[in-house]
Amino acid sequence: MSANVKKLGWTLTQVITGGVAGFLACWISLLLINLIWQGIISLSLGNFLTGLLLLISFLILLCATVIATSESVLQIGRFIPRETSRRKIYEGCFIGLCSAVAILSVTRGDWISTLDEWSGLVKLIATLFYILAFLPLKLVTFWIPALFLIIIAAPIGATIGYNLSSVLNEKKVEANWIFWKKKEIKP
Repeated sequence: MSANVKKLGWTLTQVITGGVAGFLACWISLLLINLIWQGIISLSLGNFLTGLLLLISFLILLCATVIATSESVLQIGRFIPRETSRRKIYEGCFIGLCSAVAILSVTRGDWISTLDEWSGLVKLIATLFYILAFLPLKLVTFWIPALFLIIIAAPIGATIGYNLSSVLNEKKVEANWIFWKKKEIKP
């Protein structure tokens, strides 16, 4: 078996395992948060405190998903001997989730009715941009459920962060922004 086929197999394993782990972590934390909210909902807390608790609940769900996905990608990655940065894996996972939300907001939104309010050259440029950029993306992602896009985006981002984070035998360079020079940092 060639090295590229083996690497592709491990990468697919990382994506599948990360997706399953992220989905399970999100589902379990959602069940726990729903149990807590059933006890809190009967209390009269006010709008601000309820909104704050809702934000905290969302952050708990996000953290549980990112941690489970990133750590499962990292654990599967231990079978591939290389130096990796945990920070890059977490950043990739978070950016993957953000890109999925951005794709969903672009493809699921009603852009045509928004363009009706504009006029003149701006409307023409925006319509052309919509037809050339967003419409093909909308047609491709129309058949894919939104939950699947979100589930698969986090492990893909974490795997990209895993594969791009290895720095072997390279000099680390830090930019000195005061003098616009580069200086080498010795390990």
